[in-house]
Amino acid sequence: MSCDQHSHLLSAYIDGELPDSEHEALTQHIIGCTDCAALAADLRETSSMVSGLGREPVPVGLSQRLRRTLAQTPDRPGDIDIYERAAPDRLPPDARAYRRGIKTELLKQAAALLIACLLSSLTTWWILTGSTRDSLLTQDLLSAHLRSLLQDSPIQVASSDAHTVKPWFAGKVDFSPEVRDLAAQGYPLLGGRLDTIAGRRVGALVYKRRLHVINVFAWTAGDVSDVAPSLSTRSGYNILKWTRSGVSYAAVSDLESLELQRLPELL
Repeated sequence: MSCDQHSHLLSAYIDGELPDSEHEALTQHIIGCTDCAALAADLRETSSMVSGLGREPVPVGLSQRLRRTLAQTPDRPGDIDIYERAAPDRLPPDARAYRRGIKTELLKQAAALLIACLLSSLTTWWILTGSTRDSLLTQDLLSAHLRSLLQDSPIQVASSDAHTVKPWFAGKVDFSPEVRDLAAQGYPLLGGRLDTIAGRRVGALVYKRRLHVINVFAWTAGDVSDVAPSLSTRSGYNILKWTRSGVSYAAVSDLESLELQRLPELL
């Protein structure tokens, strides 16, 4: 270790704050290094001088002067001894009123802080819970889409006729999905099937765009209000979700996002 590194440890060495191993190593270095020995001697002398200064005694009467000054502070009852915890029944009326005011103000501030913390916690919980639910739903939608691609046929009712596919869902799901053949727009209807998303039965309409299969899942919405289309991407697949007329839809495909985003307008 160099002299520069040793010099940074000299103050701790003089004060006896170094571990035994480091203290012994530094002692041996000081014995063989005149510069560090001189610096250690200066530090030891300075430390002794500071220790010899002692403490300045508290001026006589300082406590009484502080009491009088604090007692004369505006809007503060002058006969309250701030150094004593007097029983409430022994305090004069104005002192009791002052103490009640302080307690009331502290309680108000504590209540406001508690409410703020509670609202912050609830907001964080709501955001995280909503985010987690949406993430799990997205994963379920993608898994269902990939399962359908691995099957011999992702279709239970094979037809491009909307009047054949739509009635097929009657009695199988608790809603009536919007079914349209979009062959004229370049999205021919292949058919439909039942699937399971987030533990519930849903309808799945199967469309095609060139060589890309599109699964449009549909289920009853928990909230009847309409929700504008929202696009997300996971593992190279685009997932488009929206809600209309009490039914939630999700289109999943590896189709280019702009082409997939045309579906809500066409259906």
